[in-house]
Amino acid sequence: MATPATRSPRSRTQKPRRSRGRPSARDDATVRESLLEAARRLFLARGFAAVSIREIAAEAGATAAMIHYYFGDKLGLYRAMLEAASGPFRAALEHMRSRGAESEIGIAALIHLYMRTLAANPWVPQLIVQEVLAEGGRFRTQFIEQFAGRLAPMFVEVLGREQAAGRLRADVDPRLAAVSAISLCVFPFVSLPITSRVLGLSVVGESLERLAEHTARVFLEGLGPQRSVA
Repeated sequence: MATPATRSPRSRTQKPRRSRGRPSARDDATVRESLLEAARRLFLARGFAAVSIREIAAEAGATAAMIHYYFGDKLGLYRAMLEAASGPFRAALEHMRSRGAESEIGIAALIHLYMRTLAANPWVPQLIVQEVLAEGGRFRTQFIEQFAGRLAPMFVEVLGREQAAGRLRADVDPRLAAVSAISLCVFPFVSLPITSRVLGLSVVGESLERLAEHTARVFLEGLGPQRSVA
């Protein structure tokens, strides 16, 4: 056995080797997404206020410290969830714009895109009702900043262009039309706990596409240019 006198200077000063270093970019993405997915499941099942950071961490197979590391706190996790929900919507819209085919960014395409976003994030409509629209909604400001404040102007922009192209009635206020379009898109998801049982409504797969097509048709036939009667 080596004694202190026979150990090299290196061996006397060498620090213990860490069993694990800083997570790689891939590990970061995996852990972060696991935490987001766990939060989505728990918030959808029980509501935001009833779920603790420790429960989210346990559901994700992580620790509360990891939530603090990646998101700061529970509210930061909520903001990241909203960003993850709205990000693909904005990216898809930007992709349409970059292709230069403005006709593809019509209100029908926008409605389909928005309803697919809601279907992929079923916790969003529930959160709107429980935490945003309710009296004293605790996350109203964050929801406006992270979600509604970004998406609603996109609807107004597209509707204004549709109006200028003659595909929307000239006497329609694009802001009010945006409220109507968003309402038509969101309500089927808000009412789903009832309509799924009473009417057999589904927002999955082909059923979602038919619902989006119906929604776009109702909106356009209501606010589209009036046809002349022969």
